[in-house]
Amino acid sequence: MRLREGLLNEITNWVRIDLSRQPLQGRFWRGYFDNQQTMTKKEIIIKEVLVFKSNGVQFAIPLKFIEKVIAAQEITPVDNTSYYIKGVIDIQGEIIPVLSLRARFKLADKDISIDDKLVIINFNNAKIALIAEESCDILTFQNEEIKEIKTIFNGLSSVKLVNGKAGIIYIYDPDTFLSKDESIEITSVLAKISQSRAV
Repeated sequence: MRLREGLLNEITNWVRIDLSRQPLQGRFWRGYFDNQQTMTKKEIIIKEVLVFKSNGVQFAIPLKFIEKVIAAQEITPVDNTSYYIKGVIDIQGEIIPVLSLRARFKLADKDISIDDKLVIINFNNAKIALIAEESCDILTFQNEEIKEIKTIFNGLSSVKLVNGKAGIIYIYDPDTFLSKDESIEITSVLAKISQSRAV
């Protein structure tokens, strides 16, 4: 409850939502996208999602993964990391890697600006920050509004809604979005920073 209230206080242009009566189960959700199943209204299980834009593309993350949304701040670069890891930020002594979705999807990359937001998400018992370039909203859509769902790759699928509502939204699961090697690299970045601080 505190998380949701905090998000509502921090983010403008909200849309009130109530997406489902049941919690989203990652295995079920991924299996649905992978198998392209046809589901009845009773079978659709969707939770609240936070929607934000990067390079004009709408991304949606289940609210259960969201820790908070903060204003952009200075990012400390880390040497010898993948192109999409922009560096790290320090939030009250906690080091959090910052990822660029623009770079991750090989879109036109850009430096972070003061108008951007950082979406802090929980990821495999750690945290990462994603750069959001446009306003963040909480969105709702009913089962009958889902027109098409396609798998893009692990952890990321596109959802097309009828009547043009929200256009196409990319719903991404942090638990499967990054590969095993990428997850290891993020863990390595955190370990490297911790070691440098201990010296």
